Amino acid sequence: MTDTARLLRESGGSLALRFAFLGPAVFLLVVGGVDLLAVNRSQDRLQSIADGAAAAGVQTLGSKADPAAARGRAQAFVAERMRQWPAAPDYEARYEIVEQSGRPALRVVLRGHRQSFLANMLPPGGWHFVGDASANLA
Repeated sequence: MTDTARLLRESGGSLALRFAFLGPAVFLLVVGGVDLLAVNRSQDRLQSIADGAAAAGVQTLGSKADPAAARGRAQAFVAERMRQWPAAPDYEARYEIVEQSGRPALRVVLRGHRQSFLANMLPPGGWHFVGDASANLA
């Protein structure tokens, strides 16, 4: 006899009690899994935006090394990509010139935040993720 057939023939209160315990757990697993997939996609997209911003900004660091122009170009790239992203997460950006292999490089750090399922209870405070990229002229 299968479990399903046995459950369908149950007539006592134990069936309702089983569903009362299992129903919310199954619901949280399914919805939590969907939420986790969305966060993973957001992390990947934020990382690709950081990669693109670093590559776009570093082009202005040629022989004259203009940090303000490099930061401005990277910032414009990030702003444009975030505008194109429907339901984009909140983010903070940091653009800095660093030394990498003896050459100036542009480092872009994007810190994203989005609310989690159940009013930021799982995990507490919502989801936090980072896109970190550096680029220099080879």
